[in-house]
Amino acid sequence: MAVKFLDKKVSSRRHFRRSKTVAGRCEVCGEEMPLCYRCRKCGYLICQRCMAEGPRRFSCNTITWVCPNCLNWETL
Repeated sequence: MAVKFLDKKVSSRRHFRRSKTVAGRCEVCGEEMPLCYRCRKCGYLICQRCMAEGPRRFSCNTITWVCPNCLNWETL
């Protein structure tokens, strides 16, 4: 019984990860900001100012935050 290995292109896509921070438009305040945190699962963007203004909505321990879109836990 032969074992089939994944194609090189398929295996390289597997290890692709989105960056945590990026410049972009915050989805909470709608402003263009130089530093936004991004959910790696769905791409939701939130700026540093909105994250600091509503810590109870997004973070429970100031190390992680919960994406309101997909409820994925992300580290800061």
